[in-house]
Amino acid sequence: MDYRKLVLLHMAFTLAMVGFMTTVQLVIYPQFREASEVGFADYVTSHGQNIMGPLVLFAPAEVLLALVVWMRAPSGTVKTVAFIAGVLLAIAWVLTALWYGPLHGRLASEPYDMARIDQLVFTNWARTILWWARGALAVWLASTALS
Repeated sequence: MDYRKLVLLHMAFTLAMVGFMTTVQLVIYPQFREASEVGFADYVTSHGQNIMGPLVLFAPAEVLLALVVWMRAPSGTVKTVAFIAGVLLAIAWVLTALWYGPLHGRLASEPYDMARIDQLVFTNWARTILWWARGALAVWLASTALS
C-alpha cells in the first residue's frame, strides 16, 4: 500500500478511536453514576461485553497501522512524530491493562461505590487526552504525507 493511503487509513482508525474514547468519557462513564445500585455489577459487566465489539475492530487495526506507519515513515520529523504517536498509543494501552481493566473488574465485583465511579470518570481523562493527542498527530502525519 502506498504511504499516503496508509497514513489516511491510520488517521481514520485513530480518529475512530478518538471518537470512541470521547463518547466513553463524556457519555458512557458518566451514565455509571445514574445506574441503579441494585444490578450495578450486571450493568458494568454488560457494558464491558458490549464495548468489546467496536474495540475488537478499531484497536488492533489502530495498533497495527501505527506500527506500519512508523516503520514506513520517512526519516526526520515525520518518523519522530510517528514514533511519538506510537508511544502515546502504548501508554494508553498499558494504562488500560494495568489500571482501567482492574478498575472495571472492581466495579463489577465489589459493592456499588460512587467514589470509585468518580475515580473512573476523572482518571479516564488521561486516556481520552492521549487519544486526542494521537488524533492530532495522525492528522498531522496525513497532512504532511499529502502535501
